[in-house]
Amino acid sequence: MSTPPVTAFAETAALYYLITQDLDEARRVIADMLPGERAAYAEQLGRLRTMIGQPCEKCGASTPVSESVTVRPLGPDRRYLCRSCAGVPAKGGESR
Repeated sequence: MSTPPVTAFAETAALYYLITQDLDEARRVIADMLPGERAAYAEQLGRLRTMIGQPCEKCGASTPVSESVTVRPLGPDRRYLCRSCAGVPAKGGESR
């Protein structure tokens, strides 16, 4: 496979190969990273997943998919809310 156009960071190359479905090459790039680099990359990907979440339609907060609540999911007035705005306890049982 050809080299990705952006290879300044191994993380970029790994993501490129993932997007292009070259999983063997993505695994190779990640395997070449040092353990600390892999841990940092995992943390960065976690932050990215949070950013991808649905914004709360009441307060506008970026809400990770795992923390969003769909209110009235089958109704015409369906809303995506964060747990706090929906009045649902945060994961772990505590209210925010």
